[in-house]
Amino acid sequence: MHTVYRIFLLLAYGLISACSDSSLNNPYPAAENDRNIYYDTFSERPKHLDPARSYSSNEYVFLGQIYEPPLQYHFLKRPYQLIPLTATEMPVPVYQDSQGNIINEDAPPETISKVIYSISIKPGVLYQPHPALAIDKTGDYIYHHLQESDLEGIHTLSDFKETGTRVLSAADYVYQIKRMAHPKIHSPIASLMSQYILGLSKLSEQLEEEFKTSKKEASSYIDLREYELEGARVIDETSFEIILQEKYPQFLYWLSMSFFAPMPWEADLFYSQAGMSDRNITLNWYPIGTGPFMLTENNPNRRMVLDRNPNFRGEAFPEAGEENDAALGLLEDAGKIMPFIDKAVFSLEKESIPTWNKFLQGYYDTSGISSDSFDQAVQFNTQGEADLTQEMQDKDIQLMTEVTTSTFYTGFNMRDEIVGGESERARMLRQAIAIAVDFEEFISIFANGRGISAQGPVPPGIFGYKTGEAASILMFTSGSMTGPGVNQLMLRNSL
Repeated sequence: MHTVYRIFLLLAYGLISACSDSSLNNPYPAAENDRNIYYDTFSERPKHLDPARSYSSNEYVFLGQIYEPPLQYHFLKRPYQLIPLTATEMPVPVYQDSQGNIINEDAPPETISKVIYSISIKPGVLYQPHPALAIDKTGDYIYHHLQESDLEGIHTLSDFKETGTRVLSAADYVYQIKRMAHPKIHSPIASLMSQYILGLSKLSEQLEEEFKTSKKEASSYIDLREYELEGARVIDETSFEIILQEKYPQFLYWLSMSFFAPMPWEADLFYSQAGMSDRNITLNWYPIGTGPFMLTENNPNRRMVLDRNPNFRGEAFPEAGEENDAALGLLEDAGKIMPFIDKAVFSLEKESIPTWNKFLQGYYDTSGISSDSFDQAVQFNTQGEADLTQEMQDKDIQLMTEVTTSTFYTGFNMRDEIVGGESERARMLRQAIAIAVDFEEFISIFANGRGISAQGPVPPGIFGYKTGEAASILMFTSGSMTGPGVNQLMLRNSL
């Protein structure tokens, strides 16, 4: 089975701000009633807030508000479309042969020796206030030469009295790319990027040898500015180049992820000082970025708090979207400068039922709808369209639907004596089962109708998705997902 589930989000505009002094269940201070604060939940504690290490969607809820890679996705357009974030324009790859001559992008892959991405960033972008960037009157960094004794009474990042900022530079992006090669960071994409970014594998080996010969500790600081990386080069203060050793069109999409967000060397040094990790004052716990928000409270067993970054330059809300976005009210804020809120509070909620009940009481501004609460929240009209129940409408709750870009599937154990193996009989049996399973009925019963029966491997919202009815069965054998030959995926195919 391959389904794309339709997620329903309920937006309770004004529920929290409307709480009066007589509210008995308001868990928030009365002083926050007049502030523009967003309340939401998270169900799994973030493990990594270091952009070189993070690769989980629950972490990106926070990282996406703090870090700014060169590119981002347009908020409203579907299929998803890349647009500049800190970059001034979309980078266009330049292809070169082994002699350094520029060749056409349609040239045979074996003739392409280098692919150069030149990226210019917006001037004047500032980092959030942070102790790592604090300087004294003489221009020296205040907290770059700390001894363990200096950390007495320091338990969180906010215990440092002084903070500072500086302008984002192209060197910060190059520095972050070099961090992928750091032997103690263990970036999940280091191996993949080493296949493409020129010299990254060599740098990784060089840094590994540095640790071995000098017997450095895991927290030891290596000034990556002193190491050359052929595939990442600073041109000037606001421009840099990334050089690949072969054609890789997907690389542009990586430039929208936090792996390629900028990292000031000052933060790397600051967090590596003795005694910092013992207090959990690390980049993994306290990120530093140029985005609209900064993490001011990290208590993953209770709540995470994002406050507006006072140094953020502002960004205009999109003025265009999909065909029906204007009718849905999604363009009412077109052209207005974001962010629109001052603070975002995320509370830990591990179970869906307590989350739903608290949402109905006004604790949270949004909630998904689980199967248990579906009938309470949603009803289908005569046209088969989802609508809110009268109870929800009476609470001024709004319903918004979105097709997620998720893929679900059923797999066969290829080692099973009956359905496994490569014989003609086993193959036809798997095909017959895939044809016989009624995906539409499954979605109707087990997902309350929230899903789309897949017609191919690409879900809605992703470039390449095709509408239509399945014409045949498409077979996919998984490799790294569960081990060679263990599972075989069967999808309806409309191609």
